[in-house]
Amino acid sequence: MIAHAYHGRMRLFLLVAFLGLVNASPAQSAARVQVFGAVIGKDTGKPVYDCTVEHHDPTGKRWSFTMVNSDGRYAMFIPTGEAFDLWVVRENGYKELRQHFEPIPPGTATFEADLSLEPK
Repeated sequence: MIAHAYHGRMRLFLLVAFLGLVNASPAQSAARVQVFGAVIGKDTGKPVYDCTVEHHDPTGKRWSFTMVNSDGRYAMFIPTGEAFDLWVVRENGYKELRQHFEPIPPGTATFEADLSLEPK
């Protein structure tokens, strides 16, 4: 009987601990917005592909990244309510881009941010 009560309390403890971890997850609680756009060359006005768009906080910490597709388009989800930077890196022939954006208000579903690269 004591062993049965022990196992019941242990199951209840594990369930409460699991639910606490799920509710504490930042990804679950943070509102997110889809940021999307095109990467274009300032010199040609044409799409630039085969490069990476990175999401950084204002201190320079990278939080996520995505590859630009063959049409020069990218998309990613980032938290709302926080200032952020988008960097375009790893593109031959163009200078690295670091562009700052003010916070996107919570409740915003999408935000378009086209990025223009200068030739080296």
